[in-house]
Amino acid sequence: MNQLEKLRQEIDSCDQIIVRALEERMKAAMKVLDYKRSKGIPIFQPEREQLVLEKALAQLTHKDFSREIEKIYLEIMRNSRKLQSKQLFPYNIVLIGFMGAGKSTVGAHLSKLLEMEWIDVDQKIEVHQGMKIHEMFDVYGEAYFRDIETQVVHEIQDRENTILSCGGGVVLRAENIEVLKKNGRVVLLQAEAETIYGRIKDDCSRPLLRNQMTVSAIAHRLEERKQRYYEAADYIIDTDDKDIPAVCQEIISELLKTEK
Repeated sequence: MNQLEKLRQEIDSCDQIIVRALEERMKAAMKVLDYKRSKGIPIFQPEREQLVLEKALAQLTHKDFSREIEKIYLEIMRNSRKLQSKQLFPYNIVLIGFMGAGKSTVGAHLSKLLEMEWIDVDQKIEVHQGMKIHEMFDVYGEAYFRDIETQVVHEIQDRENTILSCGGGVVLRAENIEVLKKNGRVVLLQAEAETIYGRIKDDCSRPLLRNQMTVSAIAHRLEERKQRYYEAADYIIDTDDKDIPAVCQEIISELLKTEK
């Protein structure tokens, strides 16, 4: 056996050890998940991941490999979160609410936290049509946009373990909510009109508030849709005076309460 073959066998032996260790780590991660659920302990704890990473890097004997090992460990922990999320949320997490309630921002952050795929329905519609939503309103009218919205909702209905950030008017058609509930839990993000105004006042791409970007106009629209939002929601989360991580943790906690 030549030197190259010996070195390859050494690598093969290392790979066998790594695979067995990863299997055991994943089993342990699932046991931790079960324990946390039974005790009501927060499932996803970024500070714990940082501690795990620091402990791992401290064990290195060849510091020249620290950057590469760090990347590997970050990927291991990312996959661990993904494995746990598939177990916890085999359904879609559907975010609804008025414009400016935080659906897209919360959806993006929640996606990173849970390692779940995220779809912004409005963005998908824009890609589907090759134009911005406010342009669709201008050229074809709101009814046309609502037809496309319903079409896209149907296209994504078979997904699982996905976060869906829906447009503010998705609740205007009962058909949309019926489809979204087949594989999803609907979370209403709500905020006061003053909060929403503060978030979107400089956004000129909101066709329903064009030339009437005021607190009173927003309050009026909110009141018009309030009943539809409440009827559609499985969970209601207030976003006033809360940062995005806090809202995400509250969503996770509320979802897990009903899964016990």
